Amino acid sequence: MLQGISDLETLGKSFISKAAELFDASFGLLYLRSSYEGKESMVKLASYAVMGGSEGIGVHHFQLGEGLVGQCAVEKRMFHLTKVPDSYITLASGLGTAKAQSVLIVPILHNKEVIAVMELASFDKFTPLQLELLEDILEVLGTIVHSVQTRVEVERLLKEYQIMTEELQTQQEELHMTNEQLEEQNRYAEVRSRELENIKASFEEHAIQLQQSSQYKSEFLANMSHELRTPLNSVLILSQMLQENKQGSLTKEEQEYARVIHSSGNDLLHLINDILDLSKVEAGKLDIHVCEMNVSELPDILRSQFAKVAEQQNLTFSIVRDAQVPDIFYTDEQRLSQIIKNLLSNAFKFTHKGSVQVNLGMCSEEQIREFLPLAKHKQVLAISVKDTGIGISPEKQQLIFEPFRQADGTTNRKYGGTGLGLSISRELARLLGGRVTMQSEEGVGSSFTLYVPSLEQAFNETESMQKEAAAATSPMISDFLLRDAYKKAADPAERNNFSGRKVLVVDDDVRNVFALSNAFEKEGILVSVAHNGQECLEIMKKDQDIDLILMDIMMPVMDGYEAMRMIRKDTRFEKVPIIALTAKAMKQDRDICLQAGASDYISKPLNLSQLLSLMRVWLTK
Repeated sequence: MLQGISDLETLGKSFISKAAELFDASFGLLYLRSSYEGKESMVKLASYAVMGGSEGIGVHHFQLGEGLVGQCAVEKRMFHLTKVPDSYITLASGLGTAKAQSVLIVPILHNKEVIAVMELASFDKFTPLQLELLEDILEVLGTIVHSVQTRVEVERLLKEYQIMTEELQTQQEELHMTNEQLEEQNRYAEVRSRELENIKASFEEHAIQLQQSSQYKSEFLANMSHELRTPLNSVLILSQMLQENKQGSLTKEEQEYARVIHSSGNDLLHLINDILDLSKVEAGKLDIHVCEMNVSELPDILRSQFAKVAEQQNLTFSIVRDAQVPDIFYTDEQRLSQIIKNLLSNAFKFTHKGSVQVNLGMCSEEQIREFLPLAKHKQVLAISVKDTGIGISPEKQQLIFEPFRQADGTTNRKYGGTGLGLSISRELARLLGGRVTMQSEEGVGSSFTLYVPSLEQAFNETESMQKEAAAATSPMISDFLLRDAYKKAADPAERNNFSGRKVLVVDDDVRNVFALSNAFEKEGILVSVAHNGQECLEIMKKDQDIDLILMDIMMPVMDGYEAMRMIRKDTRFEKVPIIALTAKAMKQDRDICLQAGASDYISKPLNLSQLLSLMRVWLTK
């Protein structure tokens, strides 16, 4: 009887009526699993012998776990109530009313998932034979309900398809009645026709593409991270070595050039991290790390980075700090610096004559109420960057904050750039609890102001959490041990524990090998080099006195993961420290490296001081 039904309403009425007949029930309700107000619920589909005026009978919907109907859907089991209170439900006919003696609440399943719930009530108690029969047919009932649901959905899609096809045919008839001026519209209609013909086939393809898209995105980000970080690694290491000037061959000015190169490389690294982590950008969940920022050092840092630029462009560059600005301010120093550098880079890019000025001040209570009414802390820093550049027209002032957009959007634009700076700055400011405002006049200049509140409370909470976690050390070196190692590395009186130690560098990039080899040799380290995992194994067979291995991950022939697994299988090398190096720096890479046999993990581009400190700790364990 049920197999020929093609709509859910008819199914529900027939279903509950037949069920009541089969099981001698005098009352029945059928609930179907669907979405109600955005929440998954059991929604009433049909009823049997329900009186419209009966209070409390026929509740429209139950959320999962709500009431016996919702709980039945969660537990996937039948509820048989034999002791029914007088006030629970009253069954009525023309001759009179009586209370129910027995109530059944039954889950209807398909593929082990509840798709409907049936509730039956009877004057008599349901017999064991009826319950046994009900258990036997539940699976069949679930299959029928699911079949009708599927059929209804298919028919709905077919109707939509037919409507679209009819609309297309109407358009085609109208197009045939027009003159030659509508030929372009005819071509569009033909393209639309072909698209409609392929809609059915594209449904399945689209589903497959959705499953693969996440995997492709992750692979792309990992590979792009590797390609960008690998050359940057050697730039940072070599510029740091030049900046340290241990040979004393560079002038102070040349050392400053090296420092600026290293600082710019670090800025590029941070920008790469933000751009590549698309999932965080899309979700608005970029991490912030609150620290004590020394504001008094900010003017000198900005001068060192932009004074040369101002000199080359013949611009006046000034930084004014108000006396009320405190020396210490609580915020994410890296994010704050990135915003200021983005604003200054734009100011110098679009200013041909005149000046660029930075003002550091504190907001008044009126400014806080106007710009940051939700700020929890009343100490708000205001940093403005003002220039005498080309300015921005009013109709384009909001456009410049959109990703990859600039006021000058033509392909031959004069100033270049990705158009990401202001977009990232606005997002970073929001994460810091602040905002970026702008005032500009075309041909006169622009002023961008960053308002950012103190995050002292968040800093104090973070410090407390770090102290609590200090006792729990993982297989990797904790931050506290590294800090101690940094202090020892900076102490001229500390013993050089690298002299004569053998380190095997496994990396296929000759630039990284060159940079690391030069840095290590200056520390007295004996360096061996392998260009892939296979060469690494061959070298270790010949030289079993290797003290530490730096293992790159992405290499030809044999990658770092496989090489580390092979090394750990050899009992002779079970305790040799292996520090994994990777430029992919994806979230799961740390765990994968440790599982493959790494002792520790560090991502490229490498901070040379951090790497040496990490090596020092492992060599002294």
